[in-house]
Amino acid sequence: MPGFEIRSVPRQDTAVIHLRCRPDAISASMGEAFGKLFAAIGRAGAIPAGPVFSRYFEFGAEAVDFECGVAVTAPFTGEGEVAAGELGGGEAAVGVHVGPYDTLHETYSAMQTWIVSQERRPSSFMWEVYLTDPEQEPDPARWQTEIYWPVW
Repeated sequence: MPGFEIRSVPRQDTAVIHLRCRPDAISASMGEAFGKLFAAIGRAGAIPAGPVFSRYFEFGAEAVDFECGVAVTAPFTGEGEVAAGELGGGEAAVGVHVGPYDTLHETYSAMQTWIVSQERRPSSFMWEVYLTDPEQEPDPARWQTEIYWPVW
């Protein structure tokens, strides 16, 4: 089981694309969204300030409501479907999932149990920072995904 900690997460400016799709279409939707995202921030002269992320607002059997984004070094004004956003600005449970994306639910389950054991409540949304680029690391067993789950 991964180790978790409660961390104060500073507020970050981001550039994001909001998406809604079926769970089996997440990967394809993300690929397309990140292409549009990086094209828009490039045209705007924005500078990425870290790896890409996805923030999940709703994850159901029929639909997933989420945004894909990247932190930027200065506020982004937006362009078309690529909007300004922000992450952080409070406390979150943080942990690193190692392995393929289809096993992330195991880490989320363990994290939720851990949050409750800390006498905290998890928020209704969470985000993932993709520390490993699957195009650079072909072995899913080595992929690393940092999970942030705001807590109250």
